[in-house]
Amino acid sequence: MNRSARNVATAILVGLLCTALSGPAWSTPRCEGKLTRVRIEAQQEETLSLLRARKFAALQQRMDDLLAAYVAGRLSDEELFYEFGAFDRWGPFLTPLIREWVAAFPLSFSAHQAMALHLASVAWQTRGSGFASETSNQQLDEFHRQLADAQGWAVRATKLHTKPIVAYQLLVATSKASRVDLGLWARLKGLRDWSAPRSALDAPQAVKPLIDEALRIQPDNVIVRHAYIELLAPRWGGSIEALEAYSSASAHPGLSPDRVASVAYMARMEIAADHRLRKAMDRAVEGYEAAAKLCRLNQPLIDIAAIRLDQARYAEALDAADRAIALVPDSPNGLRFRARALQGLQRHTEAFALLQALAPQGSPEVLYLLGEYHLSGEGGAKRDVPEARRLISLAATRGNERAIKRLAAIDAMK
Repeated sequence: MNRSARNVATAILVGLLCTALSGPAWSTPRCEGKLTRVRIEAQQEETLSLLRARKFAALQQRMDDLLAAYVAGRLSDEELFYEFGAFDRWGPFLTPLIREWVAAFPLSFSAHQAMALHLASVAWQTRGSGFASETSNQQLDEFHRQLADAQGWAVRATKLHTKPIVAYQLLVATSKASRVDLGLWARLKGLRDWSAPRSALDAPQAVKPLIDEALRIQPDNVIVRHAYIELLAPRWGGSIEALEAYSSASAHPGLSPDRVASVAYMARMEIAADHRLRKAMDRAVEGYEAAAKLCRLNQPLIDIAAIRLDQARYAEALDAADRAIALVPDSPNGLRFRARALQGLQRHTEAFALLQALAPQGSPEVLYLLGEYHLSGEGGAKRDVPEARRLISLAATRGNERAIKRLAAIDAMK
């Protein structure tokens, strides 16, 4: 799943996929995280393999079974969200395949929702990750056109199932950046004479009817609440105060403690992210620590490690990485950040051994750091300039900026 698509889908896939699986499927509390990223990706790949093979009947049955499990209470809204995440990617090969699926099953909620997710991801890919001031008007116009198209598919999907919770999640999630969000409720209800300019209402007020309908469909859902949290974030015109208020248990009467914790966790992650954007790094760390106390998830600890590494505060980075690894022993980011922290602390033997163990995963950063060790000969590495160049070249071809600069320097030495 690409970065822009994950933005549309809210931070839920960053925050709730992180703890290791223990016990039978779906057994751990929601705020603990139920699935490892590897397992979620494997399940999504099963779905995509049916789509790629044009086995539309089998694909439809698979999605129908998931929806039936959700309606019966055997699958949570988060788990259904993860399953539909298979289509939350922008690859152009998906568009004609999903259209064929819709043609084969014109009344399929799943096919319509798949197209909505896919087109929203395409829209964010078109827009790019830069600020609005860094994005051309042509890009923005095309982005809004594509996003409106995605919303149209989601609107149609809401009419094809009795509990279209994932469609409402998408509508709320995309409204933060959409020019047409104020008309969504009118489109849902088939009203043709209702419209208002975006400036007439702020986004949280504009989507309130969507939130109310989502809560009617499933009063204890969290995926729509998570999407709403993004609307309350300062970068989308909200405020820290609004996030604080929404994170309180009193804002969610009747919600179970684990689900209140899940909502509060997401709000704390947004607060921390806002501090990070404003370069208030110590405040960001405080926010991530608060999130880590709410849910046994390793993402806030990963974020802390990243911040402390950037600040060259290696002992604190190591502590955060170790705590992340304690929750997810095979966490790629946790292990990679641990290696960087060890290197910063001059514990080169440990760092080099860990990097060697991580090398088969192909991380550009790991390859670059291994190349540096082969250049220096530290940590027990054999000084081998050709091997160092090979590793750094691999890292450079995979986009590592430090590797690109280092490779140029190595070549200049010849």
